[in-house]
Amino acid sequence: MDLKGRKVLVTGASSGIGLALARALAGRGAVLALAARRGARLEEVAAEIRRDHPGVEAPLPLPCDVTDGEAVRRMVAACRERFGRLDVLVNNAGISVYGSAERTAPEHFRAVMDVNFFGAVRCMQEALPLMREGGGGLMVNVASVAGLYGIPYLGAYGASKAALASFCQSLRAELDGSGISIMIVYPGYTQTEIFRKEADVGGARRPPGPYAPVEEVAEAIVAGMEGEKGDIVLATEGKALRILRGAAPWIVEKVMRGMAARLRDDGSGGG
Repeated sequence: MDLKGRKVLVTGASSGIGLALARALAGRGAVLALAARRGARLEEVAAEIRRDHPGVEAPLPLPCDVTDGEAVRRMVAACRERFGRLDVLVNNAGISVYGSAERTAPEHFRAVMDVNFFGAVRCMQEALPLMREGGGGLMVNVASVAGLYGIPYLGAYGASKAALASFCQSLRAELDGSGISIMIVYPGYTQTEIFRKEADVGGARRPPGPYAPVEEVAEAIVAGMEGEKGDIVLATEGKALRILRGAAPWIVEKVMRGMAARLRDDGSGGG
């Protein structure tokens, strides 16, 4: 896929992977619609891209909460009005909960599912008719390595990403022959604001890192789009996990038990 001139909608574009993607896509000449809850921050991002990429059509900032179905409908309608088509949808908006599954309240599970899973589903269902009218398109869904196999203390987050991946796999088969393709991205730990904003329910410490730079993750995603990849798993650990979960699941289970023990925090100060 040549991204120059392509009409691309990115959710969660005000920070983290979404912001890095917006910058990378603008560098490829894509025409952007940028969505996030923070309208003022989106305006700043749009202004930055206009300044740094004067030869590219100015981005369209679209304040939107993906948990609000009507807001998602307005967002896609604005893309239709401005561009007349939609070539690429990037579902990147997300939130996280970290800590013991035992301590994670039902409302935390609901909140994470509403953004990470249902939010992406809302966007895909709204965008599909517009892509069909245009003769095809690409839907990029940012899942997580935690969606490949349950990671200790990321139960709610991983469940939401696993649900997203499963839905995308089903939809991909249903869309065969339509001209609309789906790419699922499985990043590992990445340096983003999501960790500073997540609900910490306690019971565990976060892994010390290293975490991947957002620019590196964004470039890998854009390369996957250009190469028309189906799934891309980022980080060495993620690639190993994908292989071992089928070939030697007992190794994965042992690693996860060890990780849970290392990160467990019972509040005693001794870990």
